[in-house]
Amino acid sequence: MNKLLLAVLAAGVLLAVYFAVLPNAGQQMSGDGVGASGKISRAPKTAAVVADAQEKPVTMQNNDNERYQAVSDNPQFPNLEQRIAELNQLYPYREFSAAEVLDLLAQSHAWESSADIPDSLPITDEQRNDGRAFIELNPERFQVLLPGDTLELPLEKLGMHLQMQVDSREPLANGGFTLHGHLVGSDEIMRVTITQGPGLSLAGIDTPQGHIVMQANDTQGWIASSETLFKQDPHSTDILLPTDE
Repeated sequence: MNKLLLAVLAAGVLLAVYFAVLPNAGQQMSGDGVGASGKISRAPKTAAVVADAQEKPVTMQNNDNERYQAVSDNPQFPNLEQRIAELNQLYPYREFSAAEVLDLLAQSHAWESSADIPDSLPITDEQRNDGRAFIELNPERFQVLLPGDTLELPLEKLGMHLQMQVDSREPLANGGFTLHGHLVGSDEIMRVTITQGPGLSLAGIDTPQGHIVMQANDTQGWIASSETLFKQDPHSTDILLPTDE
């Protein structure tokens, strides 16, 4: 089974899991998106909701913009006020503070390796020992990512430490969102897709060594290569053998 087919299968499985597990996520979470042009496109909201988001005050400390320059080099959002205003539009039912956004942006990556295998993960005993790496995820780190932002992708157990840049952000019909991006510094175009909804985060990462999959339930999850997830039985074959007839 070649790497391209493995990547396609992995992406299909991730989407199937996402829409099966989160059919009513739109009732729990509100998010918006960015179109292919790079401009922010927002899901329809009532006038009252839009007005409330625009009127949210932002309390700033004297050194907040200085801190912001140290954690963000995104030219699309050159100052902290612009970023928080955009986040308030994306999440009108939530109020972001300057300190909260700065603390999240200061985290160069969204997950860390975990030595423990959480019992709460919905995986089989075989999957717990098939070579996948387990992680602790901060889901809110994804929520503040906007087009132009970069994020570290630590894949130490797989022998890689990568960086992605967000190209666009799109809303999903169930209320979640998907971030589309690419790996930084790669000679080839390597796509990164991150999808998040209430209680579930999924990612597909194309790398020179093959396709990587991440899945997390709340803060606990795992990372694995597509080859790990779709191991072929050495005693079986996809080849159609001729019959005696």
